[in-house]
Amino acid sequence: MAMHSPERAQAYSVARHQHAAWQLLAARRGPLILACLQTLFEERQDGVDVDDAEHALSDLLTEHAGRSEFDIDGDTSALARKELRDWIRRGLITEREGRIHATDALEAALRFVGQLESRVMTSTASRLAVVQREVERLEARLNPDPRSRAVHLRAQILRLESELREAEAGRVQVADAQEAAEGVRELFALATGLRADFRRVEDSWRDADLRLRHAIVDEGQHRGAIVDTLLNGHDTLLETAEGRVFQAFYHQLQKEVELDAMKRRLRAILQHPSAQAALTPAQRTDLRWLVMRLVKESASVIRTRSRSERDVRSNRPP
Repeated sequence: MAMHSPERAQAYSVARHQHAAWQLLAARRGPLILACLQTLFEERQDGVDVDDAEHALSDLLTEHAGRSEFDIDGDTSALARKELRDWIRRGLITEREGRIHATDALEAALRFVGQLESRVMTSTASRLAVVQREVERLEARLNPDPRSRAVHLRAQILRLESELREAEAGRVQVADAQEAAEGVRELFALATGLRADFRRVEDSWRDADLRLRHAIVDEGQHRGAIVDTLLNGHDTLLETAEGRVFQAFYHQLQKEVELDAMKRRLRAILQHPSAQAALTPAQRTDLRWLVMRLVKESASVIRTRSRSERDVRSNRPP
């Protein structure tokens, strides 16, 4: 159902007051918080020690103390601690075992700022090609007519046979510089979205865990009923779009050959001259370590789920 302007205005008003990404972008010291957290998480993918984060933020606050727009007054160390605790409470970052980790809200804020800095068109020729291929593939998958499917498969076979004959004859058509650069940018955008999907799965399980542990204490439900609800909730989360993406990658974790092949292909792409022009050094680093970071993100999701089930089974309060 389409939303009208008043409904959208109400939804955006709620988001402005409740969504951590919007709150950060609107905060007086938001640019400093965002810059500090982005730098910390780029350097350390397995979380950042709380003390290190406080020191880094304190140094940045001290450096900008003379600028009235940031309203920095007094002890910057105390202010840094207060800011970090406040953003943990709001759900921008999460703390586990003395280390802070990014949430999807922080990633959303970083994506927004990153898009402001980028002047590259999102509707590139490579994206058009991806859409066209997906339209063709999905239409074929949705059509139950065997004859139509046979026509589709024969067309694919003819194209592949034609390409094979050209390759065997020594004639290989490669992407030009512009097409290659667009393809690299498109790949980076898709890869970034994958990490965001994993983060949303982890955030969803953490929220479900918190609600259920409160239910144990506040509603006095029987432990068996709580455990059943928890497990059913986890199954439901896996049926979401990001949950299915996570499940697909989790199954791939059992196939090291495929992951190794993906690493090799990424290295080959990044060695291409067009990749140097298409991406910033930080973006090339992100893509180079994509597989490792996806593995770490999936491990974090698994740990969150396991911890949730273990705590609920032991009837541990929130």
